[in-house]
Amino acid sequence: MDSPWIISGPLTAVEAITTGGVASDCRSDGTMPLRDFVASLERMASGLVDPAAIWRAGEVMDLAHLSAVGVAVGAAPTLGAALRCFVSYFGTVQSATSLDLEQDGDLVRVRYRVLDEDIWPRAADAQLTLGLVAGMVRRFAPDADRVLAAQLEDSDCRSARAISAHLARPIRGGTYNALIFPARLMDRSPRRVETEPPTDFRDAIQALDQHLRKVRVNQPVSDRVIDLLLRRMGQEAADQDAIARAMGMSRRTLRRKLEGENSSFHELNEICRRNIGRALLTRSELPMIEIALRLGYSDHTAFSRAFSRWFGMSPRDIRKAAGSGSSVTT
Repeated sequence: MDSPWIISGPLTAVEAITTGGVASDCRSDGTMPLRDFVASLERMASGLVDPAAIWRAGEVMDLAHLSAVGVAVGAAPTLGAALRCFVSYFGTVQSATSLDLEQDGDLVRVRYRVLDEDIWPRAADAQLTLGLVAGMVRRFAPDADRVLAAQLEDSDCRSARAISAHLARPIRGGTYNALIFPARLMDRSPRRVETEPPTDFRDAIQALDQHLRKVRVNQPVSDRVIDLLLRRMGQEAADQDAIARAMGMSRRTLRRKLEGENSSFHELNEICRRNIGRALLTRSELPMIEIALRLGYSDHTAFSRAFSRWFGMSPRDIRKAAGSGSSVTT
């Protein structure tokens, strides 16, 4: 299994924007560990005078820092096409992440979350991503300033309050980070600068298709399974048959491919249960039985036995330790 990664361009851009410098290597496809990227943003945010600076950096970031995805988004004919492109090909920007677009009546939500719960704290990363999406919306709808709303995993912090003031709207809390805006904006066309060289949207999408295929070919099957498990656990079917279907293969083929990587579905499922379970115990107030059910345990006894085996502590003791500031080791 590979560590979650992200292209390095956005970090270079944020550093330049927040310090007044000039970002170089805009279209570099170099990558770095996602954990290091998130930690770097957290350190950067802690030293900035403006608590909303990371969000603002996302709003004004040059799309070229997103590599091929940025090129395609910049060539999109409408906001809807731009956001669907961004969501569909986000896997070329970073891994181990959930990014989706949903329309519910008159509202559209772009939802974002790092799937690896061990990558924490991560407030600045969420703020950068939603700020980036807000910048995309404004590229197509300059008058959208007063209709954007946001939801953040970490909504009770100084930076979230500053973003609330920036948007002139309260920030909601939730398990996902989301930017919310009226669906009527999806048909808006962009403001074009006459000096911008024209880029054909269809050509840009074809280039992205090729790039995404290369990324997926190089991605271990075990990583794809973990991504699906982290995304689905507690939300939809996450058994071995369901995961195999989602990957377009039979259960037998999935088992054979995992064996070829010296892994198994059971092992990966346990990794994800441990990852999500510890986060729910230490960062939520959900009842123990609800956490157990979300993780796929039929009863509290099996849930408690598994966590005692992994951490040497019962789920109840893990929650108490987190509340007292003690560490829970892996």
